[in-house]
Amino acid sequence: MWNMPVHKWMVRHIYFPCLRNGIPKGVAILIAFFVSAVFHELCIAVPCHVFKLWASIGIMFQVPLVLITDYLQNKFRNSMVGNMMFWFFFCILGQPMCVLLYYHDLMNRKGKAQ
Repeated sequence: MWNMPVHKWMVRHIYFPCLRNGIPKGVAILIAFFVSAVFHELCIAVPCHVFKLWASIGIMFQVPLVLITDYLQNKFRNSMVGNMMFWFFFCILGQPMCVLLYYHDLMNRKGKAQ
C-alpha cells in the first residue's frame, strides 16, 4: 500500500466492482494485479518503445510473494519478516533487476538498429 493513489483507484474501480459482480476475492485480487501490471508495462513500453513484459512479470510475482510473506510472518510470529521481504525482493532485487533488464533490451535494440 505504498502508492496510495494507485491503490485506492485499483480498489475502487477494479477490485470492488469485481466483488459486486460475484467474482471471488482471490480472483478479484488477481484481476487487480493484472490490470496494474498492464498499466505499469504501458508506462514503460510506450516511452522506451520496448515491450518485454519485465514490469508485468515483476508485478504478478508479488501475488505469490504476498502469500509466502504471510506464511513466514505466521510461522515466525514476527512482523519484521514482511519488512525484510519487501526490502530484499522489491528494493534490492526487484526494481533494480527490472531497470537493468529494460536497459539491456533497449541497448540491444539500439545496437541492432545501427
